[in-house]
Amino acid sequence: MKKTTYILACLICLILLRVDSRAEMVLTVEDVRARSLQFNRTYLASIEDVARADAEITRRRAGAFPTVDITSSYNRNLKLPSFFVNIEDEPDPVEFKTGFKNSFGAALNVRQSLWHGGKVFTAISIARIYKKYADSQAERVASEIEYNADLLFYSAILEKTRLDVLQAAFETNSYNLEMVEKLFSQGLVSEYEVLRARVEKSNLQPQILEVESSARLAEKRLKSFLGIDLDEPVVLVEVETEPALPTMLSSEAMTDSALAHRPEMKMAEYNAEMNKKAIQIARGDYFPSLDAVSNYSWQSQSDRMTLTDNQAESWSVGLALTIPIFHGGSRSGEVRDRRAAYQQSRLALAQYRDDVTLEVEAAYDQIIQARKALDIQGETIAQGEEGLRIANLRYETGIGTQLEVLSAQTALTTARQMMATARFNYLRAKSQMKKATTIDISIGS
Repeated sequence: MKKTTYILACLICLILLRVDSRAEMVLTVEDVRARSLQFNRTYLASIEDVARADAEITRRRAGAFPTVDITSSYNRNLKLPSFFVNIEDEPDPVEFKTGFKNSFGAALNVRQSLWHGGKVFTAISIARIYKKYADSQAERVASEIEYNADLLFYSAILEKTRLDVLQAAFETNSYNLEMVEKLFSQGLVSEYEVLRARVEKSNLQPQILEVESSARLAEKRLKSFLGIDLDEPVVLVEVETEPALPTMLSSEAMTDSALAHRPEMKMAEYNAEMNKKAIQIARGDYFPSLDAVSNYSWQSQSDRMTLTDNQAESWSVGLALTIPIFHGGSRSGEVRDRRAAYQQSRLALAQYRDDVTLEVEAAYDQIIQARKALDIQGETIAQGEEGLRIANLRYETGIGTQLEVLSAQTALTTARQMMATARFNYLRAKSQMKKATTIDISIGS
């Protein structure tokens, strides 16, 4: 008996732990944005690009510092070289061995770049600009990911709201059907009204099934994007503030902000600047290059394994000057290529300015239209609710018909669904405005 009780207690504990581990995760739109950046592979890869840009600065900076190398060597002469000499009174030439069995050596080489046509410091400058370019690229990726996270979050909210509206309508129609059937049993209404109420209720069931599937898939798409297990329960909480729409900046001010702060604009500007400096590097090949060099060497030779016999040292310093004369036109071709790349980057920058301006204007118009549609739909719901109240009152007093009530209920359900869609369009426009202008306009619901 005690053993059975112990087993049951263990099972209960496991069940409680399982229930606790499956506690629902609460997600707001801010949580979704933060988590999307934490787990998104594209964003993490862009961060690594920033690290590579830092490494590029270090690599380019190395060209301004001296290079120092130490080399050492050991040679074992398995057979020494020899030469022959004819000596008087000797019938055959005499062989003489040269060298030693063991040869040791070491050298220290130092080279300092003094002038390479300005290429070294220009390359460092390009590397620093590329670091800024990589930072802006990471910002662009983050902005795109946050925008996609917003859309997935609001899409899941939309489908859930649509499902709530249909379920509420189904409950209302079920209640109406019960009332009509009761009145029919009392002989107060016709069979047609009963059939009509049943049809209205039945028509909602396929819609509910369809939206249930859409809501489930929308939630799973969001969880997949965030790296959450698809079976883990989540609760989506929408938190919105409600400043008035007129507090937004003007379209011109938002365009100026976008042109000044959009990552894409910064990237285009940095790209043009790098291409301009690349022309300077290409031109540097026309100029002489000058390096300071120094060399120290040490040698020791012996038939024994020792470093103290027959030592010799040498030390030299000097300048190495290279003057380019003719390279088959490769330098002029490189300069022309760099100039063409620079002109292309300038044209791309101008096109980005137009694209960003148009995107901001479109986002500005969309958010105003979405807000107006939201306000209009709010009025429509109020009218639909009043219409349903009047229809119910007319029906209760015997003036109206059940058809009027059902039509009013259908109109209200449609208005509430359109309200959910208008809400989604408004929130999407808000996220689009943030992406287009880099300004987070916390305008509300």
